[in-house]
Amino acid sequence: MQRQVLTQKQIQRLSPQQIQQIKLLELSVTDLDRRVNEELEENPALEENRDNTPQEEEADDRADSSADAVDTTEEIPAYRLHDGSYSRETRDRSFAGQSRLGFYDILLAQLSLRPVSERQRAVAAFIICCLDGDGYLRRPLSEIADDMAFTENQTVSEPELEDMLRLIQDFEPAGIGARSLQECLLLQLNAREEQTKSVLLAKAILERSFDDFSGKRYDKICADLGVSIQEVKAAAAEITRLSPRPGAGVGEDTAETAPPIIPDFVVEYKDGALQYSLTARNAPELRISPEYVSLLKSYAKNREAASFVRQKIDDARWFLDAIQRRHVTLAVVMSNIVQKQEEFFITGDEAKLQPMVMRTVADDTGYDLSTISRVVSNKYVQTNFGIYPLKFFFSEAMKTEDGEEVSNRKIKAAIKKLVDEEDKDAPMSDDEIAGKLKAQGYIIARRTVAKYRDMLNIPVARLRRSS
Repeated sequence: MQRQVLTQKQIQRLSPQQIQQIKLLELSVTDLDRRVNEELEENPALEENRDNTPQEEEADDRADSSADAVDTTEEIPAYRLHDGSYSRETRDRSFAGQSRLGFYDILLAQLSLRPVSERQRAVAAFIICCLDGDGYLRRPLSEIADDMAFTENQTVSEPELEDMLRLIQDFEPAGIGARSLQECLLLQLNAREEQTKSVLLAKAILERSFDDFSGKRYDKICADLGVSIQEVKAAAAEITRLSPRPGAGVGEDTAETAPPIIPDFVVEYKDGALQYSLTARNAPELRISPEYVSLLKSYAKNREAASFVRQKIDDARWFLDAIQRRHVTLAVVMSNIVQKQEEFFITGDEAKLQPMVMRTVADDTGYDLSTISRVVSNKYVQTNFGIYPLKFFFSEAMKTEDGEEVSNRKIKAAIKKLVDEEDKDAPMSDDEIAGKLKAQGYIIARRTVAKYRDMLNIPVARLRRSS
């Protein structure tokens, strides 16, 4: 027997305006330009404000929201966020960088040949866009699921993402979609048509003795796997022929043909003070068309036509508001970063970088952690010392003997200096480096030294020996 049951549950739903704002926030300057041009083509009520005239119908409303935004950025008076100090030509600087569009196009073309559902295709395409230039997936699947919920308004489970990742890992070149070097090498070996004895042993070494292989402890591998030194060397030869960066060089992109990288911010140290600004293309000069507003008045007696015109004006208003909120959010977050990394922006010395994580910036600015992540993603800042991605300024904290917190970048710099100055006839072990760092006041374990040494691409002591 069927019964009617009334239940109540709370579901989080994002409005179209919120989704639009989230999407705009994570766009790079180039992508924002493209998005603005698309909106100008699609919505006749929106136009470029070339003569900088105020909007007659919306001036008061826009002024109120802008005033709120200015109050937020002016809470930090130590720096000046200025718009008038740069002409459009000066502030529209661009920098050559590598493009990976060809690489992604090749993967998406392979995806189009696979017999999957539209939903699966959309999920796989999203994962492909999350790969870095080397072909690795550096982000946890849980974060990708969150991003799809925010940007695509689509709920995806981690098992579903895992299935699509395995599909991508079957693409060419072999090794694409790996989450670690170990997985990348194993994917390439699994893709070999001939599974010879050396290939099978190489897979066993990577699965069971990866750390020993990285440290060239072949004797230990022989003992653990019960094989001869000759067999291990043959397997090692198979591994060394693999590519640690399967995505590098894929596609037709080159530095000469790549589109420019345009910084989102400019930070300069002038007249004894730090000055920073958003580039002009981060705040496009748009307005609601006065002609379209007049058109709405003329259609007062034509309800259907008036409804259409009013909808276009509302869409334009929502878009302008999203652009304004993006502008304010970027400014507030950059203000916080500049405040925390003041010494670096003045000196350019990486050792002066302070430990900083996204959670701290989120707490300081009042924004959600996911908002900070979107602001930092694909954004660049031009300084007196070069151009840096915003992610460069984030690092974990470590404590000294005095209890002072320092950035792990400073520890890495100290390790590099010790290795550069060591006796190459008797290079230091990780334990000895840890001891030297302790003498400098840095309390750090041997395994942490080994991890940072690997991140700096510094080989182990026996491989650094000159003779």
